[in-house]
Amino acid sequence: MYYKIGVDVGGTNTDAVLVSHDNSILAKTKQTTTLDVSSGIENAIKKVLSDANVPKKEIKYIMLGTTHCTNALVERKELNKIGAIRIGLPASSAIPTMTDFPEDLKAILGKHLYMVHGGYEFDGRLISPLNEEEIKVCLLKMKGEIESLAITGIFSKTIPDQELQVATWAKEILGENVRISCSHQVGGLGLLERENAAILNAALQGVALKMVTAFKETVKRLGLLSKLFIGQNDGTLMSLDQVQDFPVLTISSGPTNSIRGAGALSKVSNGIVIDVGGTTSDGGALVNFFPRESTQAAQIGGVLTNFRMPDVVAVGIGGGTIVRFNTNTCKLGPDSVGYRLKEKAIAFGGDTLTLSDFSLATNQLKIEGALAIEDLKNKIQTLSGKSFPDTLELVKEQIQLAIERLVDKLKTDYKEVPVIACGGGAFLLPKEIEGASNVIFPEHLEVANAFGACIAQISREEELVINTLQKNEKEEIELLVSKAKEALLKNGASENSIHILIKESIPLAYLPGAVKLKVKLCGDLKTDF
Repeated sequence: MYYKIGVDVGGTNTDAVLVSHDNSILAKTKQTTTLDVSSGIENAIKKVLSDANVPKKEIKYIMLGTTHCTNALVERKELNKIGAIRIGLPASSAIPTMTDFPEDLKAILGKHLYMVHGGYEFDGRLISPLNEEEIKVCLLKMKGEIESLAITGIFSKTIPDQELQVATWAKEILGENVRISCSHQVGGLGLLERENAAILNAALQGVALKMVTAFKETVKRLGLLSKLFIGQNDGTLMSLDQVQDFPVLTISSGPTNSIRGAGALSKVSNGIVIDVGGTTSDGGALVNFFPRESTQAAQIGGVLTNFRMPDVVAVGIGGGTIVRFNTNTCKLGPDSVGYRLKEKAIAFGGDTLTLSDFSLATNQLKIEGALAIEDLKNKIQTLSGKSFPDTLELVKEQIQLAIERLVDKLKTDYKEVPVIACGGGAFLLPKEIEGASNVIFPEHLEVANAFGACIAQISREEELVINTLQKNEKEEIELLVSKAKEALLKNGASENSIHILIKESIPLAYLPGAVKLKVKLCGDLKTDF
């Protein structure tokens, strides 16, 4: 018998669940997210431990889904001093590094940007060899001035050896304390977006180190000896060492945890999940119990990147969404009172009409300290200038419209699909949605995100571009599968549980014989303690 704790940090709430080895939920909680994040995590873990009353030594795993890295990028806080080297001259010099970065971010990160000779064509032909002296001159200029280095080579996804050689020289000159981010390990094929992803990854490595240290200290303070993991944005887990190397992969892990958790709670493998929070409703597609990956280039903190991201669409419908009335219409959001609901909302003596006020007035929601139902209805009537039933009807119409548009955006064909509701604001969703076969409200839906983190498996992805005129496609893809399986076993997966999630080969346009191979395997954590 062993137990696991899953924690998910959102903008408004930090949720936690404690589950048994068979994934039954024994305790759950919602705590307010704190400014320093760590104390909110500590409060949530403390609460589920005291509610479940299980021996601390039996808590074998703790999984955390967190917004640390997203917040750091959006707020431009605590980012590392970075350097960036692009390997590609004499090609690739027309568009400078960080060209499409927002000006404020460029000012923070753009002091040490260099281009050097090197790079490959897609089929492995050399553009030009590395010039050791040229590269070491660049590295010496950065010595003592940077904390992380991003290295990007043309078509390094095909042959990464030049990036790896530059990383070796960088370690010699800059020292072991400077972290290295190689683009072939982070992004997709396109040079500029992959370079952007590597730069953001390098900038976040300091944040990741602080986050991991705080997580370890929190768990130690609580007297737990559990193995720790962090959720990544494909619905699987990373070890703490991996997080420090690839922090950018934790961005958008919140919605993926909700999608995984809602699928598991409802036992529906394919459908649409809508997670209603305090500010927005995030919708995502569930494919074989995993979130569907976006095919679009992802924009993060104003920067275009091409590493994998979940296909998530957000609308401004949440518990704190502000409601405004005109003569015969009402407008919902997109702004929200967020975590300040108890000081701003009409139901608590504030001056802002929110969607939660309507839910409290119709007895769908109960919060301690709210006005009596009749008093609240009268207040809403006064503010809207209409009778309460008419006002309620207008609000319901707007919610219905927004949610139906969201579902329509996520569907790939005309067929009806099940819609699974989750999140603290799930009571706002209509019971019937056009385009949905049914709307499911599973038990424990308010903590689906923390449950998603808790049940997550570990995964490994491998990608390679080959020229089929020179190499055997079948053999190469089997080699990738073996490589991924080996890495999973090393990271603590149980051998019998490993299975293939993705195995694909995609021909590349305009490049004769070029095929991109991609495999993704996942497996459960070992349970033989």
